[in-house]
Amino acid sequence: MSDAKTVPLGSVTLPLGFGDHVITSLLFNHDANPVHHKPDHAVQWMMGLLAGANLAEGDLAKAGAEERTYTMGTRLLERPDVVVMPGIVLAAICYERFVPPEDLAVSVTTTFTYPLLVPTKGQVDVRIEAGEVAGKAAANGKRQLVIEAFGPGLFGAPVRLLKMEVDCYAATSDPEAVYKEAVAPEFERLAKLEAQKPGMPGHSHPAAISQEDRRRYARIVGFDRRISPAAWQAKIPRVLTEIIDLMENHEAYMAEVKTYHEGREDEAERRVAIARYVDKEIRYRHLGELERSGRIESLARMTQQLYARQHTVYDPRLFVKDGPATKPGVPLHLDLHLYEMRLRRGIHRFYTGARQGERQVFRGEATVTGQPLVTRELANFLCEVNHAFETLRLFTYRANA
Repeated sequence: MSDAKTVPLGSVTLPLGFGDHVITSLLFNHDANPVHHKPDHAVQWMMGLLAGANLAEGDLAKAGAEERTYTMGTRLLERPDVVVMPGIVLAAICYERFVPPEDLAVSVTTTFTYPLLVPTKGQVDVRIEAGEVAGKAAANGKRQLVIEAFGPGLFGAPVRLLKMEVDCYAATSDPEAVYKEAVAPEFERLAKLEAQKPGMPGHSHPAAISQEDRRRYARIVGFDRRISPAAWQAKIPRVLTEIIDLMENHEAYMAEVKTYHEGREDEAERRVAIARYVDKEIRYRHLGELERSGRIESLARMTQQLYARQHTVYDPRLFVKDGPATKPGVPLHLDLHLYEMRLRRGIHRFYTGARQGERQVFRGEATVTGQPLVTRELANFLCEVNHAFETLRLFTYRANA
């Protein structure tokens, strides 16, 4: 483990493939997000991330944004037949592998650090390591586990894909006592975020895990178990995707974004670079001169969202054996809304919660980074390499043009 304060519990290397893990996860979430299962969209989305230092490997971490984009972008285009595995699904695999189903999990915090690229043909090996934080064990059975997943980066060397921290109690613990000690104070804190602020985008969504969903989830994680907190947490990004789609046309949100960017020098430079790229599309006859301004605006408005962190606190009384949240088909209502945004850093924080009737099943917070997809560096890179952004295929002149 990377944290010296943890006592190793074990590690396992798992082969993860497109069919069993990506397609099945999409079916489980009923989500047609093209980033996950279309190679050209996956590469397009990854391109928007490459200027950031957090994805840089080796010496590139010290390089500038332009060098990172050119070096990593070139390497990415050498392997276009890959998709992005949903990080929350990888988190579920980690959870089910090391948290016994009998334990009472009260808090799960997952930090996503690097998207996992999976080939559409074949598989990729992911190493999962688990440890227990030393000195955290208590007489009441409380434990804090740290689980990390590592996979190959763009250059082949292992990179950390995610880090998960799980607070749980032994199965022999009293669920009512655990709730009062560990959950009620967090529920009280998170409840302050529940009231949606006027003008902020949000969404409520009915959800359930059917027998068929449960079967698909078992295929994803490799275990046929009762419905766990991780299975419900995997539902959260499905609703986040809907909110993010709404944000692109949300009047109050877009007005704030526009106000933030107006007059900024870096935004002016980005639009100049985008205009250069659009001129290339016109030169290669992919669009006409009259479409120029609309195309620039369209590319400038594109955003990429990266699910960066999820913190969820569960009511353990509902997840005991045969508890109401563990039964297939039980309807919950997921409530999510934006409660804070820091546009300078591209950070958006969402309240996440689920209720069964009037009873709260879990509460939490999700952090999503939202940056322009077509950065200045990416627009300049696309001007140098002979690729069209939408399809990332080579430019060709139209026949009979």
